[in-house]
Amino acid sequence: MDWIIRPIRAMLFADEQAFLWIKKKLGLTEYQMAALVWVKGLVIGFLLGWWLL
Repeated sequence: MDWIIRPIRAMLFADEQAFLWIKKKLGLTEYQMAALVWVKGLVIGFLLGWWLL
C-alpha cells in the first residue's frame, strides 16, 4: 500500500522525503525532478483555476 500513498503524498504535499523516494525509485536526475515539480505546479494550477471558475 505504501507504493500508492507515497507518490500521491509527494505530489500533493511536496514532502522532501517522498520526492527523494520517487527520485531514487525512478532514477531521475535533479533536472528531471525540477521538471516534475514544475509540471505538478502547472497541473494543480489548472485544476484550481478550473475549479474556482
